[in-house]
Amino acid sequence: MGPRSGVVIGVLVAVVLGAAPAHLLAQTRTRDQWVALARGGFAVPAGETAAGLLLEMDQLLASPDPVLRDEVAYAAAERWILRDRVVAPDDLRRIAARWTANLTVGLGARDDDGVFRRSFSALCLSLVAARDVATPFFEPGEAQALADRLFDYLTRERDLRGYERTQGWMHAVAHTADAFKFLARGRHWHPANLPRLLSLVSAKAAEAGAVFQWGEPQRLAWALHAAVRRPDADTAAVEQWIGGLEAGFKTLWAHGPGVAPGDFARVENQLQVLRGLHLALAADPAPTPTGETVRRAALAALARMR
Repeated sequence: MGPRSGVVIGVLVAVVLGAAPAHLLAQTRTRDQWVALARGGFAVPAGETAAGLLLEMDQLLASPDPVLRDEVAYAAAERWILRDRVVAPDDLRRIAARWTANLTVGLGARDDDGVFRRSFSALCLSLVAARDVATPFFEPGEAQALADRLFDYLTRERDLRGYERTQGWMHAVAHTADAFKFLARGRHWHPANLPRLLSLVSAKAAEAGAVFQWGEPQRLAWALHAAVRRPDADTAAVEQWIGGLEAGFKTLWAHGPGVAPGDFARVENQLQVLRGLHLALAADPAPTPTGETVRRAALAALARMR
């Protein structure tokens, strides 16, 4: 769709959400029917399509029921979009428009069930980006339009909970990081996205208010890994980010062992991302020059922050 893809995506959102009557957007099957579909290996029923079922499952992404959300809706998307690849590119664009629109529903709220729709839509969008890596179909404008929407979403997302015993995963930070990881592995990732991603890591590390405990730093690290190993990576931006983290570390411990918990969390969350990034680069089976530059800078900084 070229440079006008942002406009086209907006039109698609209007078509997908505006053309269908509200009652057709609601869940039309029972929980038992959805679970049976999953237990049956996601065989598409006669007379239906995977794309149509994914649109029907959109409401399941918002469910507080982790079975419907994770084991049915997300698992179906992973199966049909990425593993079996039975959803055609034009249908993927239509479905991605729905999921992209979901990112703003209730955005800014904290500690309510609205986070499920936003976070799991971001996770499903990661599958669309992963599909583009496996079988390219994005045009440059489409990939960047999706990246821009995800940057806007996570910047404004205030519900950073990771996991809750009865309702399962929220995980907005990790799910959006997965989308960035696959976008950065694609053909159309713009070098200017890396400094934006680093700024977002710093912002969410501070905003969390506590040390991440549900694997978010490693997921962010994998997103950075995908971006920094590219030949067009802005390694100076990474080194600047690392320098800022070192300065924050020194300030944190400048007056002895007494620290403010929020300041500790801000520094520790970024340290965990840096450790994860170094580990991913060190284990890279095919190192790149830009990746090696960042790996060496990360290792040197980690050695100084002991």
